[in-house]
Parts: sequence; structure tokens; C-alpha cells
Amino acid sequence: MPFCSSLDIVGSALTAERFRSDIILQNLANANTTKTSGGEPYRRKMVTFEEIPLTFAEELDKAKSGGGVKVSNVVKSDADFRLIYDPTNPEANAEGYVESSNVDTTEEQVDLLAASNAYDANLTALSVVKAMINKTIEMGSR
Repeated sequence: MPFCSSLDIVGSALTAERFRSDIILQNLANANTTKTSGGEPYRRKMVTFEEIPLTFAEELDKAKSGGGVKVSNVVKSDADFRLIYDPTNPEANAEGYVESSNVDTTEEQVDLLAASNAYDANLTALSVVKAMINKTIEMGSR
């Protein structure tokens, strides 16, 4: 049934965007972390998505349905850490600078807004699919 594949696609997108939001919130929470268990400041994490591969039969019928999306990887940013001048900090180097996380809170807030908008768009798509299912059931019961 085509409605089921539509629900699968929307469901996978909602799950992926939720995961993306969780990673962004983790970045924001650790924006000022100067030392992790690895001994260095927290590194920003980024989520990448990929299309869920289709079976051969689905690939032939791709015009009607798609496979959805999934999180393919969470990668750490290789951007330089921020240097904060704080000679009173016990973690400061000889020049008085402390290495801090490479998380840019403004960038994270923009990413969170984009993830939220994508999540909302998928909720709207879910509402449309539900309305179509209800109309189909309504028409079938006449």
C-alpha cells in the first residue's frame, strides 16, 4: 500500500531530525567544556544523513515510493579549539590561554532552527498522509 511507504519515509525523517537535534543540543551543552575524558576540549559533532537504500523491486518502482532517510554518521569537527585568555585558570598554558571547545553557539542555534523546521515540515507531511488515509477509509465505507 503506498500509504505505508509514505508513513515509513516520514517516520524515518522524523527520527533522523530528532537525532540531529539531540546532537546539536549536546554541542550546546558542552560549548564551554575545556576538558573531556580524553584530556582535550569537547569537539563539535555533526550529523550526516543518507538515503535508505531500496530493494531491487522498490528501485524499479521508485517513481511511486522512496526509501526515506537515516543517519549515516556522526563526525567530529576538526576545527581549531578556541583560545580563551584566563591566566588564573589551572589549565592555562604558559601564555595564560585555555583551550576551549570549538562549538560556535550561534551556528548551533541556526542548525537547531533548521532541524526544527525540517521536523515541523515532516509533521505536516505526516498530517497530510493521515488525512489521505482517513479520506480513503471514508470513501471505502460508503
